[in-house]
Amino acid sequence: MMQLDKLDPRIRQIIMEYFTLINLYKPDLIEGFYIYGSIALGDYSLVLSDIDFIAVSSDRLTNEDVAMLREIHDKIRKTYPAPALEGIYVTWDDLGKLSEMEPYPYYHEGQMNASGLFECNPVTWHELKTCGINVLGPAANELHYELDWNQLIALMHQNLNTYWLGWITQSSKLVSSKSLALLFSIDAVEWGVLGITRLYYTLRMHQIASKAQAGEYAIGIVPERWHLVLQESINHRRGIKKSLYRSVWRRRSDALGYMNYILNECRKLEDNRA
Repeated sequence: MMQLDKLDPRIRQIIMEYFTLINLYKPDLIEGFYIYGSIALGDYSLVLSDIDFIAVSSDRLTNEDVAMLREIHDKIRKTYPAPALEGIYVTWDDLGKLSEMEPYPYYHEGQMNASGLFECNPVTWHELKTCGINVLGPAANELHYELDWNQLIALMHQNLNTYWLGWITQSSKLVSSKSLALLFSIDAVEWGVLGITRLYYTLRMHQIASKAQAGEYAIGIVPERWHLVLQESINHRRGIKKSLYRSVWRRRSDALGYMNYILNECRKLEDNRA
């Protein structure tokens, strides 16, 4: 298998176990297997990251195939609780498509779903073609579909004004699950701060970056008052547990202030684009 030697030994072990089980069931079931996401971007964490994959077959999988894949994923999850092996099962003809795609099987958060459009978006296809790691099948940059950057940017702005606006609004409330998470969980701080920063980086640079890479980029251009919460989030992403803050209240305040700042900066970019 191609490029397995480039992966962390634990990730490599999980993938090899996956293919051992696949080959016991039906050796020719999967014709292409690609890793994208944080691993492909060089910013993975064995604790925080998933092994995001795209598995490709010549034909749509049968109900029997899906049932067997459910058993395979359950076995792997039981043996290797982390990092989680999560991904989609599509055909060669599906690659690069969006809403015109037929639903396909996918495995996410411990559940094998027989039909859906999980991760069917321009970001997935862009990451696959530009930095995907091919374990099986043709090189990712040789896959036969075209990238539409304008479509990707439009999706980013939509995501900004729906998901991220809602996330910030809910987290700003005095009492809500997201507000409490942002106060007491460094995971929530890192998710919010680096998540929206990654979007900001893409809108400015017209490239896809990892969360930590986007955070480091932001430290170089945003006002100094936001550097502490950015560094706190980057440190957590890299497994550094010691907090830079004495007060979780100040950290929450900085996180929300920074996210609102980036939200407005992204909207300025949207206005300039229009």
